[in-house]
Amino acid sequence: MRIAGEGEGGPRHPVAPGEGARPRGPVDPGEERALRRLIAEKVAAWSGIAVRDVPMDLPLADLGMSSRDAVVLAGELSRATGLDLPATLLWEASTGDALVARVCGAAADIAPVAGAAPPPTAASSQHGEPIAVVGVGCRLPGGVHGPDEYWRSLCEGVDAIGRVPADRWRDFTPYPPADALPYGGYLDDIAGFDADFFHITPREAAVMDPQQRILLEVVQETLDHAAVPAASLAGTSTGVFVGVSAPEYGQLTGAAPEAVDPWAPAGGALSVAAGRLAYVLDTRGPSMAVDTACSSSLVAVHHACVSLRTGESDRAIVAGVNLLLSPTVTVAFRRAGALAPDGRCKPFSATADGIGRGEGCAAVLLKRLSDAERDGDRVLAVIRATAVNSDGRSNGLLAPNPAAQQALLDSAYQRAGLSPAHIDHVEAHGTGTPLGDPIEAGALGAVLGAGRDPDQPLLLGSVKGNLGHLESAAGIAGLVKTVLALHHDLIPPSLHCAEGSLLDGDVRLRVVTEAEPWPRYGGTATAGVSGFGFGGTNAHAVLEEWRPGALLPPPAGGVTDTCDVGVGQEVEAGGGFAGRLADWLGTPAAGATHPADVARTLAGRTGRGPVRAAIVAGDRAELADGLRALAAGRPHARVLTGDRDLVGRGPVWVFSGYGSQWAGMGRRLLEEEPAFASAVEKLDAQLAPECGFSLCDQLASGDGLDRLEISQPVLFGVQLALAELWRAHGVEPVAVIGHSLGEVAAAVCAGALEVSDAARVVAVRARLLSGLRGGAMAVVDVDDGELGALERDFPGVQVAVHSSPRQKVVTGEEAAVAGLVRRLEAEGRAARAMRVAGAGHSPQVEPLLAELADSLADIRGGRPRIPVYSTVLDDPRGDCVFDAAHWVANLRRPVRLDRAVAAAADDGHTAFVELSPHPVLTRAIADTAPGALAVGTLHRGADTSADFLTRLGTLHAAGSRLPLPPGRVTDLPVPRWRHVRHWWTDKRAEASAAGLPRAWSAGARAGADGHTSEQGRAAEDTSVSARLCHHIAAVTGHPPTRVTSTTAFAELGLDSLMAVRIRTALEREFAIELPLRDLLGATTVGDTATRIQQALPGSTTEPEAIRRPSKKSTSENPPLPPPPPPPPLSYPHLPAHDTPDHLV
Repeated sequence: MRIAGEGEGGPRHPVAPGEGARPRGPVDPGEERALRRLIAEKVAAWSGIAVRDVPMDLPLADLGMSSRDAVVLAGELSRATGLDLPATLLWEASTGDALVARVCGAAADIAPVAGAAPPPTAASSQHGEPIAVVGVGCRLPGGVHGPDEYWRSLCEGVDAIGRVPADRWRDFTPYPPADALPYGGYLDDIAGFDADFFHITPREAAVMDPQQRILLEVVQETLDHAAVPAASLAGTSTGVFVGVSAPEYGQLTGAAPEAVDPWAPAGGALSVAAGRLAYVLDTRGPSMAVDTACSSSLVAVHHACVSLRTGESDRAIVAGVNLLLSPTVTVAFRRAGALAPDGRCKPFSATADGIGRGEGCAAVLLKRLSDAERDGDRVLAVIRATAVNSDGRSNGLLAPNPAAQQALLDSAYQRAGLSPAHIDHVEAHGTGTPLGDPIEAGALGAVLGAGRDPDQPLLLGSVKGNLGHLESAAGIAGLVKTVLALHHDLIPPSLHCAEGSLLDGDVRLRVVTEAEPWPRYGGTATAGVSGFGFGGTNAHAVLEEWRPGALLPPPAGGVTDTCDVGVGQEVEAGGGFAGRLADWLGTPAAGATHPADVARTLAGRTGRGPVRAAIVAGDRAELADGLRALAAGRPHARVLTGDRDLVGRGPVWVFSGYGSQWAGMGRRLLEEEPAFASAVEKLDAQLAPECGFSLCDQLASGDGLDRLEISQPVLFGVQLALAELWRAHGVEPVAVIGHSLGEVAAAVCAGALEVSDAARVVAVRARLLSGLRGGAMAVVDVDDGELGALERDFPGVQVAVHSSPRQKVVTGEEAAVAGLVRRLEAEGRAARAMRVAGAGHSPQVEPLLAELADSLADIRGGRPRIPVYSTVLDDPRGDCVFDAAHWVANLRRPVRLDRAVAAAADDGHTAFVELSPHPVLTRAIADTAPGALAVGTLHRGADTSADFLTRLGTLHAAGSRLPLPPGRVTDLPVPRWRHVRHWWTDKRAEASAAGLPRAWSAGARAGADGHTSEQGRAAEDTSVSARLCHHIAAVTGHPPTRVTSTTAFAELGLDSLMAVRIRTALEREFAIELPLRDLLGATTVGDTATRIQQALPGSTTEPEAIRRPSKKSTSENPPLPPPPPPPPLSYPHLPAHDTPDHLV
């Protein structure tokens, strides 16, 4: 062994074939020292410890080693030493000293990396840490929707085989052959799909293979089962691996070239089955569709495990899907003698007579076990190892190979490090064929039966007896069955062996015909799952139960975090789910479920509608009461509902000025919210030197709030503590606004001012203002346009605060301000005098400004980390330098809250959170930014943790993404999909019924040039908005009622090709140029309609982005030629130059 130097890699000396097997001599001490140095350097890199101080006798995991670090270090040691070290090396040798000893000892018998790889051995085939199964989902024959129904079906021994649905083969042949076997395992609905949930247009959904549609829904259900928010996967190295083989829907949509739809190729491509999942979830790990016939989905599991162990993926979604749309394969199999006459697989039965075909979908979510345990996931079972091989040249292309099956099992259990004789159970391939089952049983007996105690037989089963052979989904259906069996600690029965088994003479093997507990021959429940492809690709997975360490106790009594409850688009849909969840809470199954577990599970799910709710509850009864109120549509103080997308990029924090304080504020939060109490304690030490009192004492007593020199610093401290409270619950600002005094806290939260400097600003400011006498202030409701007249009628009255376009705070001499208030009251308008000693933001403060500037002369603010919309500057977006001059202007100039809020709203911010002990600005914010969310933090007399969580719930219900609350993932009722039928031939039939064999009915009114006939136009709304909605509906396939001026483009599922077609229709109809980016970038349909209207001839305003064609542009782009007759489900064809770049 020689340690490679910096920049060197691989073995230093080429090794001749066979040389690696020769014993080597003792390791040179110098090489051992170099090895120690290399290990110490790597540990130092991830731990931050100096190389010389790395403790080699401590476990590397205690020094910060992650599973990825371990795999990387094993690889680097292999390259440096020239030895083929297993990826599990750092689990075999946990300390630096042990690692040195292990590598040095291995030098005598581990082959070098170079040269041909040796056959797998128990030492070199270890493939890294175990893989955790943290979520499962399925849709299977017999009406099975989800793992709970699957488990119930397995335990009850349900036989899901039935007749083929009446209309299943209609699109492929009107007269199926007489030998088309009419029995199998079929799903109850394959045309229904919730396209709106996935933002897919009806047009595209109709040409999507229903296998893709079912995959989308089942994978979403799998994420919900794991309580992993789908949005959390965006941008992550999550891998997607899908087993899929049947291309029949693509054959249907592509059968007639003259009628093919532009979206049909992607809709029918098997490769897109995985790609569409990655696209919808925005995952960035590997994405692949696997087709090895009947072993496809189990081979996909193998690839996923390899990807996780190598660090290529951090999570993996694995799925398999199979649908039986055409009778062709069924007829071929029956003519080959492969099908059982009754359509039933009879695994390992003495009466086995062939396979029965089936369809379905199943999926799992996988993570490295260490990651799952670190993240607090619910681990259902553990995959110890997987293996894949090929039959090679056997007794025929489609014939199984006993030797290959034995080699597969040998490899899998060597990699797992488990004794084959102690394996409890195998979920076999078990198709029920007279040839396949005996060969599989022979291989199992040879490998897992060797040396087995006759009293510890290997238990066998195959779910194909229940469901039929699901072909590309068969392996993962068996895997999910085994995962559920391990999780529930029970092996369910295998069907159709009651009349005798072909294993009856072999004491080493036994088919499970009645449910029985795991025998745990080796002390741990273990199982294998097999899948064999009829092209010769074999796969096997080794699983075991997960034995958790010490579980965290459930949270103590008190208020739980908000519970996310999905509410459907219709009230009945949301009410139905909320009601079912409330009913479930009263069942024995829910008896041991803590409300915090319900909150954790629901928070990890993705709601099914555009509205969601948050419920704040302290126990099961309060939660059930809130759910029933939600189901009934009854108002409830602790039930909050909102628009899912209202928060947008995140909230703007708005810090109020003086006036929101009250005696006793924050006292309950000090007792109930550790984050608030901790912040107050820290601030106490920072404020006391400048303010001369204890923040903690003032909050406890509530005294002195009528004195500015006390109340303003206390209010400032409370605002900063509330900011820490929001942050502790996962809410961070994307921008800040400060109202008068509140701008000091805003600068701190933006990172532009140190707390110590801010404390001085507040203390000096408050001390100076406390001596101000004379003048008055009042809150009045007046419009901006009235200000000039009021100032003429009441000289000396000035506006101190522009709260909103309709609300102001005026200041001036007492008599003048009182006169203004009386006039407004006489007119029936809101006007209220404020209780202040002096008039702020007026000429009265000018004598104070010089001293304020001198006292703050050495304060230098920094650059804010997030935008600050200043209420001091004429341009709220201007650069703020938070120095003495700024704070002087802050005190003297009028407060322009209206401008700051308007600027933030114009920049796309739609949610504002007021940080104050009582909301005094939310009305002004709502007036300035109509439609925006304005939320307070506390309310006078209501400062408990529950009160704060109600505000948090409001933000959560409006779409704010919060960290997952504490609690355990548990099984809960699930919401139902809002299915609508989408089927290619339905659209063709609609067009045919309308007498338009070559045009989709939604576009029936359009002529060959894309224009609507004059007769049709006379009977319809011809406004720009109506015409735009018509074109969008025609291209996307949405019902006309679905597309209105208020519809958000994001909800319609437009892609660039659809946008091009809509744009072209609009340009033809309105003779304008509409850049594609402006169509796709608009928020709502109405926004685009407004811009088109402005661009029309005769409009007084013309937006820059949309313009009427000039003579030059007309000559460069001649009128589009009439398109050929459009095919079904197609808008008029476009010339090549209008095709989006990524499709060229």
